[in-house]
Amino acid sequence: MQKEQSLFNEEDDFEKLLSDFINGEFAMEVVEEKPTENEDETLPEDDEEELPQDDDDSMMDDDAIPSGYIEQNASFSVNVEILRPIANPREELDKLVGCEEIKRRMDELVALTNYNKLRLQAFPNSKQHVVSLHSVFFGRPGTGKTTVCKIYGSLLRQAGALSKGHVVVCDRGTFIGTLWGDEERAMRQVLEKAKGGVLMIDEAYLLNGKNDNDPGKIVIQLLMNVLADETQRDIAVVLCGYKDQMQKLLDMNPGLYSRFPNKFEFQDFTVDELLEITKSRVKDYEYEFTDGAWEKYSRMLANAYQVRDPQTWGNARFVANQLERIYIQHATRCVRQRSLEKQDLCMLTPEDIVPIEIPRQKTRIGF
Repeated sequence: MQKEQSLFNEEDDFEKLLSDFINGEFAMEVVEEKPTENEDETLPEDDEEELPQDDDDSMMDDDAIPSGYIEQNASFSVNVEILRPIANPREELDKLVGCEEIKRRMDELVALTNYNKLRLQAFPNSKQHVVSLHSVFFGRPGTGKTTVCKIYGSLLRQAGALSKGHVVVCDRGTFIGTLWGDEERAMRQVLEKAKGGVLMIDEAYLLNGKNDNDPGKIVIQLLMNVLADETQRDIAVVLCGYKDQMQKLLDMNPGLYSRFPNKFEFQDFTVDELLEITKSRVKDYEYEFTDGAWEKYSRMLANAYQVRDPQTWGNARFVANQLERIYIQHATRCVRQRSLEKQDLCMLTPEDIVPIEIPRQKTRIGF
């Protein structure tokens, strides 16, 4: 009878924890166990540096960030981009323009990870839900895939699913070398750098070459072997690229498809969303548009959007490139006029809004 009463109380406590979690009290918040004075927190055997135990649980020491290059062979090395984890990933996710479905899906995935931790606390011997972190990001350039991948790694670190949360950005060129065996050497080094974080492979479909002997197929098989290894838990692999090409890659590799259950589609931004992105980016540099400048810019962006080529349109990247041209024009004008007041240095005028170069759709010739 006493045992039954104890179990009943335990389940009541769990129900209360779960209710609090669903209602937001635990949402996006993870309490990590701190080592006691007599205990040392250890990292994997090949990485002896301690991760910082600061309150925001966000940043890694510089020594813990892997170097940005790999050696494909004794005479050739390639650089890889390493993205540091960020301090406030949930806030950064909220700041993203659009992407509402992606935000919701990210919340669900992190919530399930946190839920597993709550269950483990309430029922230490219970079976845990299997949470696969491997994902596919569908979308054209400039739709925010890399930005979300960086947030994703940091969210998973906060949730306790990854130990570091950094992102290692790769592509076909990272793996394909000039000598036999380069692919395996490159994959081994990349996985070592991505341990504890996210391995992002951009334009992953390029690994699936048309030739049966294409070395990219070796990379895909090596990746499959990694995903099948149950000991490789402290890593999330994210494949990125255009939707049609990525879907074809997955369809041709059923094993690959089944190991990437999380699929996120990044839609092209609308004109209003691109204007909102413009305001945010300009604000970062403490610039302001005059009414006339904003009207001119908005009209030009809308016209560019109407005649865009969907296959080459850069979305937010197009906005970033255009703003760089505007900043250069603004700086040139300010230096030339010299007599400007201090506030004029931050004011973008119609004169600064340079014409937008619009990549148009190519006209087909023939039948």
